[in-house]
Parts: sequence; C-alpha cells; structure tokens
Amino acid sequence: MTATTLLADMSQCQPADCLERGYRHGTWRLIDYETTEFAGTMVYSGPGMQSPTLTLPLQREGLHAIHLGVHYPEQGANAHLCVRLTGDDTLAPVWAERPYPKDVSGMPEELKASIAGKQFSHWQVSEVFWKVADLTGQELVLSRSDSAAHAGLYSNLVHVRLVPLSAAAAADFREEEPRPDTRRIIAMNDGGIFTSLHGRDDILAQFEPYRDSDVEIMMWAPFKGENVTYRSRIARPAPTEANPFDRFAHNDRTDETLKRFEFQGLDFLPEVVTAAHDVGVRIFSSLRLQGPKPVPVDLEPGTLFDDHPEFRCRDRQGRIINHLSMAFPEVRERWRALLLETLESGFDGVHVLFCRSHPFVLYEQPVIDRFLDEYGEDPRDSGEDDPRFWRVLSTFVTEFLRELRRSVDEMGAAQGRRLDIACSITSTQQSRLMAPGDDPSARPEVEGGSGRFGSTDLLASNLMWGIDVETMVHERLADYLLPHPAFAVNAGTWLPDLMRLVTGTGVKVYPDLYPRRLPPAAALYSGETLYSLGCDGIAMWDTYNRTPRLSEWAMLSRLGHREEIPRWRAQGRGDGYFRVLDFLRLGDQSGDPRYFQTNG
Repeated sequence: MTATTLLADMSQCQPADCLERGYRHGTWRLIDYETTEFAGTMVYSGPGMQSPTLTLPLQREGLHAIHLGVHYPEQGANAHLCVRLTGDDTLAPVWAERPYPKDVSGMPEELKASIAGKQFSHWQVSEVFWKVADLTGQELVLSRSDSAAHAGLYSNLVHVRLVPLSAAAAADFREEEPRPDTRRIIAMNDGGIFTSLHGRDDILAQFEPYRDSDVEIMMWAPFKGENVTYRSRIARPAPTEANPFDRFAHNDRTDETLKRFEFQGLDFLPEVVTAAHDVGVRIFSSLRLQGPKPVPVDLEPGTLFDDHPEFRCRDRQGRIINHLSMAFPEVRERWRALLLETLESGFDGVHVLFCRSHPFVLYEQPVIDRFLDEYGEDPRDSGEDDPRFWRVLSTFVTEFLRELRRSVDEMGAAQGRRLDIACSITSTQQSRLMAPGDDPSARPEVEGGSGRFGSTDLLASNLMWGIDVETMVHERLADYLLPHPAFAVNAGTWLPDLMRLVTGTGVKVYPDLYPRRLPPAAALYSGETLYSLGCDGIAMWDTYNRTPRLSEWAMLSRLGHREEIPRWRAQGRGDGYFRVLDFLRLGDQSGDPRYFQTNG
C-alpha cells in the first residue's frame, strides 16, 4: 500500500509569483517552521493583503483521507481559511475547534478528557481530518475572504497529510456514506446564512456541507419575529439605513443583499429552496416568535408590534412585555400568514420555535377573561405556578397551532404534496418564575419572594409557557417535535416519557443534540444514548457553526447511521480526526511556550 504523503512545503503552491517572504499586498507570505515531527514552509495571509486564491498540486490517485494543518496565531483567536478540491463546486471554511468550558455538560466523566484534549495554543498547529476523496487528477485550492465577517482574520495552511485508504478502510468509508435510511438528522440554521451573500453560488455553498451527510431536513430561518430576509407582502421591510442599534440593518444588511440578488434577476427565497433540494435536503421555514430586544442594544421592531401596542404581552402588574401575545387573533394571524407566505416559494414545511423567546401569552385581558369564565377567579390573584393558569395560557397557543395545521394542510392539498409542521419545545427547565441574580427574594414582583419553580418533567416544563405537548401530539398538530436542548447524560429522565406519548401517533421526535461542540467520541456516545432511548433522529441547533469544525462535522454528519454507531464506538472511530503538534521553531523564533509570548 502507498505510504502516507506529507505535504509540508507550501512554497509549491501556484501561482509562484503570489508567494514571497515579505508582506506585499496581493501575495501570501512564506514562513518556515519546524514541528516535533517534521519541518516545512507554511503560507500566511493577513488582513488587507488581498491574497489571491492558491492551488497546491497533490499528485496522488485513489481514495485518500485528507488532513489539514492550520495555525491560530493568537491564543483564543480564530483564523479564516477556505479549501476545496478542484473537483468540488464550493469552498469549505475551516474553523478553530477549541472547546468551551460548558461543552463538558451532559458528558460522562470518561469522555470529558476527549473534549479537554482539544485545547491548543498559538505555539502549536492543529491538524484536522477534513474528508475522504478520490484525488485522481485533483489539486487543493485554498483562499480567504475579505468580507466584513472575515477581513480582520489571518489565513494560513501549514501542511496537508494524505492517507491512502486500504481495502478495509475503503469499505469502512463506503459504509459511512449516507443512505436513504440514514437520513435521520435535522439541521437548524437560525440566522447564519444571511451574511456575505452575493449570488446563487454563495447560497449553494451554505448548503453544500449537507450533500454528503445524513441530514434529512433543514430548518431555515427567513425571519425572526416580524423581521424578514426577503421581500414580504406582510412583514417589516428590510431596513435601508445602517442603524447601529438594529442588527438587521447594521450587521446583516439584508436590504443590500436582496438588492444584489434582484440586480441579477434572482428571487431570494426560491433560490434558497432550490439550493436545499439540489443537495437532497428538505427545507422548512423556521419562525422564532421573538419581539424587540431590550433597548438600546437591539431594537428590531415589527409593523404589528409598532402599530398595535395593545397586542403585546403584559406581566402580572399590567406592564408591557416586548412580545406579541397569542391571546389576540390578529397576532396568531400574523405568525400564520408569514409561514404560509414562505410556503409559496416551495418550502417543504414550517417550523415554530417554542423553546426560545418566551412568553407567547401571559396576563392579557383575553387571558384574564378566560380564566374568570373557567374558574370564577382573577388569575393575578393565584400563584404563577398554578397549573390552571398554564392550561388557560395553552388554549391560545393551541388555537394558533390548530389554525396553522388547517392552513398548511389546505395549501398542501392545493399544491398536491404533503407539507409538514415541526415544533421545537423545551426538554426540562426552570420557568419564568426564576428571577435573575443570586437573591431572587430581592425582587418583590416575583411570586412568593423566592421566584423559583423548577421541573424535570417535559410536559410541565412546556405547559408553564402555554405549550400543551399532549394536545399537540394527540391532535397531530405537529409532525416533528424537537426537544431543546438534549444533553445525552440526562435525556433518560424525560425522553422515554415523550416517546411513549408519541407511540402510534406518527409524530417523530428529534432531540436537539447538545453541547454544540462534540469531538467524535462524544458525538457517538450521545448518538447511541439518544437512539437507545427511542428517538427517531437527531436535531442540531446552529448547524452552520458546526460544519466548519471539520473533524467534528465528519462524525456529526454521520449520526443518522443508528445501527452502526455502537460498533463505531467500540472501534474508536474518529479518534484520529484531530491532533495537536508543537512548534519547535516558527520563522526564526523558538517554539518554547515559556518564551513564545514576548510582549506580555
């Protein structure tokens, strides 16, 4: 078998006249280095260098596992690098795979080391497994972007390691390829797709990581509250001025994106749907029922919110809360109409987020009146932990879901296809009665002075916010339930009850896998645990932030292989996807970590 190939001399990149030892704009800087295993020359680009795309000859044939070495120049910093093979249609971004302290949440003790072991610093190079590919006739393309999101980052490639696949390894690779029966992952994009889009290819690039994966459905957010990223007949128009207090105008610049597409004769939403279908993924429009964030950080008002303050939620004292209330038919109609509008563009279903942006209904007059009719009491005179109050809240949310179900079914019948509904719900949580700070008793408006009500029961945890999961299931108001978040180590306390509830109903359960950053060993543990508890598949929040963590995505993207996961765990599959090497020398400087940082 052919030996492993190490490409450590990036001075072989082309074009050669775009490489030099200095800082000239329009070039990549060449920097010599030595690690504990080999020496070589890396290519480096910095902010404002306008470095062009480079091509690295590979000169290999057949299936190879591709590993990339990248340097992250300052402790805690990221770097921006995009790579592709010449046969690929789009570039793949490469991000630092540092763990966060909270990533050990939900992990058994024996797996915490696999997470902590991914720490590295600026006197080291991290090597990540990217993918397996047939390298016959292929070269490696590397580039950087000078978009606003990446302009301030460094880019580099230290080395490339190519491992030829033996016959056994090739069989393992073919086993990992997605099949119709392994499409058991729901990916969620709650906002990351809106930036740095210039045309059709940029949209396709956002979906490309899911082509060779077990992803079945994408929950894609064309709106947050009444703020939309398309030309809507209903919602707030995209702001045209860069109001620094408004994220939709200042950071994402949605109006500028839409104008670029319109200049090319492209209709944004249908283009998104086409890109999803091109990679074999169904796509649902995802609605976060949010209101404006507190001033002055993020205003994001909506037209109904602005024009009708009487439709807002209110607390026990009658003070306005920055949320529209489902107690009002006009609010329920606004949310329903927005979702139906996106279905006109070809989406395969709709998704409502009930796990964030609480409350959806509270102490508005219709709630008070309904409680009085039902119980002969004012709900403000009873405790906030009164289940009767939760039940009354839920009647309004359930009305919204019934209205949505009827409309979606009618539109599906008119289009001659099945349109589905998915809902994200909570798993277990503490309720709105949990006051911030260390001493909730200092908040007199908090019920009972302590302000605490916790529940490990999924049904109660949802009902306290007005989400009646039992009715949702029994009336088939949703086709998919996505409990959020799902830490595998504690899922045994609530997931079996939910699976018993949905038995025989046709409702599918896809727990929202947490934490967001999972090395292969932890991902396989979580997948095996959740499947053993009966779930139909797995959802992944903020998937667009997971795909650039290449070695992690290489395993996360295979978690639909339910039957194979136990064997993969036993084999230690993925344990070699990430490693760290120390620099002995970087440039002409020692890599000794005691002296590496000389300006601190």
